[in-house]
Amino acid sequence: MKKLILLILPVFVITSCGKGPETITVRSGNSDLFAANDTTAEQEEPEVVEDDDFVQIRIGEIAAIESLDPLFATSNSEWRVINLIYDGLVGVGNNGSLYPLMANRWTVNADSTQFTFHLKTDLKFHNSPAFESGTGRLVTAGDVKFVFERMAGNDVPEFVGNQFSDIRGFKALHNELKYVKDPSQRVISEIDGIRVQNDSTVTFILNEPASDFLNRLAHPMASVYARESVPESGPIQQAAGTGRFRFIQKQDNTHLLTVNKDHSSNLPDINRLDITSGINERNLYQEFAGERLDLLVELGPATLLTVADSTGELLSSFYNNYELHKAPVSSQYPFYFNRASGHAATVNDLLEFLPQQRLISSDALGSVRYAKADTTSDATRSNTSGLGITHVTHPFYQFLMNSLAPQVNESGYSFSMSPSLAYNEAITFTTLPYPNTEEVLTWEAPIYILSHDRVQGVTVTHYPWNLDLTSFSLNSEER
Repeated sequence: MKKLILLILPVFVITSCGKGPETITVRSGNSDLFAANDTTAEQEEPEVVEDDDFVQIRIGEIAAIESLDPLFATSNSEWRVINLIYDGLVGVGNNGSLYPLMANRWTVNADSTQFTFHLKTDLKFHNSPAFESGTGRLVTAGDVKFVFERMAGNDVPEFVGNQFSDIRGFKALHNELKYVKDPSQRVISEIDGIRVQNDSTVTFILNEPASDFLNRLAHPMASVYARESVPESGPIQQAAGTGRFRFIQKQDNTHLLTVNKDHSSNLPDINRLDITSGINERNLYQEFAGERLDLLVELGPATLLTVADSTGELLSSFYNNYELHKAPVSSQYPFYFNRASGHAATVNDLLEFLPQQRLISSDALGSVRYAKADTTSDATRSNTSGLGITHVTHPFYQFLMNSLAPQVNESGYSFSMSPSLAYNEAITFTTLPYPNTEEVLTWEAPIYILSHDRVQGVTVTHYPWNLDLTSFSLNSEER
């Protein structure tokens, strides 16, 4: 049995088509899909079975997975599990390139304002209690239109729609739903720039050329899910996607997933994934140290300072038990300034005198950058010394707040953390990009993965939400 170590907490790019042929066509291929290993799993149900070939991996995630809704996710932990359960129109290949995922091909017109996707005609949603029969149905182009029109609604966070507001008619539908309260008085009911030509063909028409549109479609926010899984209110809890893994159930703080044998990509040699989240950083580490978790994705700052030196190398005392891997991508943790608070001048004064080394304390934790707030918003309000902040439950934000608060006090100001998630003029900082906010402080934190030495080849690549299982392997004696 390995010794338990106590953890002490200090508290895409596609270039514009430009001039050239009228249409660019991209087709999917087998060479750029997720896994090189052609082995697929045979066990579908979550029960542990007496089978030497059954592979179950237990993952710990640093932030709470509050729901399985692509429009309500606010952390990389949520994005990663969403990216396993759902697919979108566009996928990210092993080399970082984009390829058709739910589609066989796409076409783009010459000025990158019109994108047409030809969906696979045999694609089905996972079996799920979201369906009355429990059996997943065929995906249609109407499902694609549905998820984007849901983004324009009033019952999802408003900043979600900002990602796709350049689709023709998106803002018009959003404003109609937001300002015309009586449904019988509304005259706009759909996004004009999303055209369903038939069950397997959908076209997006943009207001202006956008060479990054395919990259945005590859983000888990643009995942396609069954409308049957959307409750009357609140976020999705019973997922019905088409991804590599199917959601089975949630037990306490653990989401149970099983491999989707029908997925078009080659799958890793994993039958079941148990993803634990929603417990504090110290307890998450103890679950790992007690061998109840196989690996931790995206180590929290306090955990990293426990197991690694200032360069991010694993301490020698852990060599025999653990492996520490630094992913080729980083996570960004931004603080957004609320212009309506009238505190721009105060924020600029404060940030000017913040020494970076006193905020994150170790080179292994990355770097912090600052940007000046626009002071023109201060004209209508007088500044006060109290700075309100909300949405700081993530361990990285808590760590930064604990470092920031004493220095704020030394400068003659004070922080007050809002007990609710309400966003109003009393809030100076938020960690979410609400309307009328600007990014003024960003922590760029490397992603470290800590695993027991029997687990190999799990990393995060290309984007912080892309959990890469392509090279996964398990030591033979552990199988």
